[in-house]
Amino acid sequence: MGDNNFPPVGWLNRREAWSNPQYVPGYPHNLPAKADAAVQTTTNFPGYSSTVTITDPYRFASIVDLSIITTTTSVKFLDQPIGKRNTLGFRNASTTNQVIYIGFGGNATTGSWLQINPGTIVLFDTVVPQDDLYVISDVTAGVLAYVYSTYPG
Repeated sequence: MGDNNFPPVGWLNRREAWSNPQYVPGYPHNLPAKADAAVQTTTNFPGYSSTVTITDPYRFASIVDLSIITTTTSVKFLDQPIGKRNTLGFRNASTTNQVIYIGFGGNATTGSWLQINPGTIVLFDTVVPQDDLYVISDVTAGVLAYVYSTYPG
């Protein structure tokens, strides 16, 4: 009837099927573990021993999201952190044309370096100011939305 010269048919490998191939577990399983701020390692070679501290930047942010009504008087809205601040962001959430000024380490004035026009977003996430922060509005009450994150340092 037929020619039986063909080799037997079989699987190329014996892998088992996934239980749920469309499922990706959520937080915290899809993020790498938090890096320690400092890790000590000891190296031992014959006749030589050394302890080295390896530091790794803290790459995770636990964001605190707040807003403040600004006036024409400078007000401190964020103290210098006890640890280290690793994220800092501002947004002028005013609904009209108020300009907001931020002072770093001292009272804010209309001559302060950081001027935020309505709708503007400013984000510090690489080099983050650690100072006390002050805010003032140019003419009337405005709204400053801000976020920050700190970690023990």
